[in-house]
Amino acid sequence: MSQHKALVHMTGPTGTVAVDGTRLKGVRSVTARNGVDEPPTLTIELLLDSALIDGEFVVQLPDDTRATLVALGWTPPA
Repeated sequence: MSQHKALVHMTGPTGTVAVDGTRLKGVRSVTARNGVDEPPTLTIELLLDSALIDGEFVVQLPDDTRATLVALGWTPPA
């Protein structure tokens, strides 16, 4: 996975998130993680009914979400 530049600005209960200089809209939550011998990871959850994403990303689904979608008939891409 390639790394991206992210800026998270929190101001109390609100804030902004930008990735590679593009401000994201519809952000539900942000989690930052950094472990020993691991690159820092920023996980961003979006409100899909109000999000606009225009770019190339590696898309990951949580295992329980993937399992639910498969159970509903979704076929993951190859």
